[in-house]
Amino acid sequence: MPLLSRSFMRDPYPKLAALRKSHAAVPVENGGFRMWVITRYEDARTLLADSTLHRDLVKHRHEVVGRNLVDAERKPKLPRELRRSMLDQDGADHRRMRSVVARYFTPSRLATQRPRIQQVADQLLDRLPVGEPVDIIDAYARPLSATCLSEMLGVPEGSRGEFPVWETAILTAPTKAEVEDAGRRMRSFAEEMIALKRSEPKDDLFTTVVEAGSDGALSNAELISMITLLLIAGLEPASAIGSGVRVLLGHPDELDRLRADPNLIAACVEEVLRFETPFRMLTPRYLDHPLELNDVTVPAGELLLISTGAANRDPAQFVDPDRFDITRDTAKHLGFSHGSHRCLGAELGRLETAIGLSALFARFPEIQLAASDDEIRWRPGMFMRRLDSLPVVVGRPRQASTEFGLGVT
Repeated sequence: MPLLSRSFMRDPYPKLAALRKSHAAVPVENGGFRMWVITRYEDARTLLADSTLHRDLVKHRHEVVGRNLVDAERKPKLPRELRRSMLDQDGADHRRMRSVVARYFTPSRLATQRPRIQQVADQLLDRLPVGEPVDIIDAYARPLSATCLSEMLGVPEGSRGEFPVWETAILTAPTKAEVEDAGRRMRSFAEEMIALKRSEPKDDLFTTVVEAGSDGALSNAELISMITLLLIAGLEPASAIGSGVRVLLGHPDELDRLRADPNLIAACVEEVLRFETPFRMLTPRYLDHPLELNDVTVPAGELLLISTGAANRDPAQFVDPDRFDITRDTAKHLGFSHGSHRCLGAELGRLETAIGLSALFARFPEIQLAASDDEIRWRPGMFMRRLDSLPVVVGRPRQASTEFGLGVT
């Protein structure tokens, strides 16, 4: 069953709902492989917490590839060094790699990031043209995320222009050749950053990771993969900010509620992450034993695609799930995954998204969409739910976002 039509990119939820109603698991073809899509909330949450669910498809490739490969011509060949990060590891290896960077994502450390994120947001808003269409993704969401990420990682100013382009291509490019080319460029960029931090160490996250490699805590492939993962995962707040702008402008009553009570911003971010989950599907996993899901038996060794996008719209978990409501109880949503692989940067993502949305709507109270839903462009790709562009007209600005409500507390 194909899931990459243009209509599915624009609005995947009707088809995901139909899959959820029909069977607990449905086989699809993705990237040349057969994979089983898991769409129901309880199944998704249970599997994500299952310690026997494997992520390491490189280590277990002989068991998995031959069984599930159905079209070798469609299989992207990414450098092996990009597939040894903590995202691709299980058990003790995953915990070892996660511990290298965990201290950068503590609440106390993240609190120090807040003023700078606000400052970058305000500087970008200062540059937006007034009274004419502007792509809020390209002019605001992406550069906000890329700038804050680059400063945290230690990417020099002159090296920040291209890695977001390669990150987007790796995750959402429409052709295998584009994915592979972006993978090679990202590997080369990671190697440049490693060489830089070895010769010029700084007080930044990349230096910490490189020093862990020098100390033997990471292999060379793991070091390159970790650098690449941080570059890719750290840009995800841009997706949430873009989706948040679109959803709030498309639901003016909810935006009015937020303006009336700025303290709802944290709940609003959670509802954005539930309603428009950035990862429509999580990257593949597999079990070495058969999986029984209601009416379906998935044989051992089959690849599983857990659809957090579908699970977060499951009416068995969320009442009236296709309604956007910033005051709903979003507890246990899967926007940041679940279990041992739950997103390490979840709190940073929340902070960036909250500040990004708050600053924009406070500065520009008259902001409006400049395109219909049918005209808004989405990126292709099985895994991500990501806007390609979002034209808006911002209208007359207020002078400073922090002076007019919607401050992030």
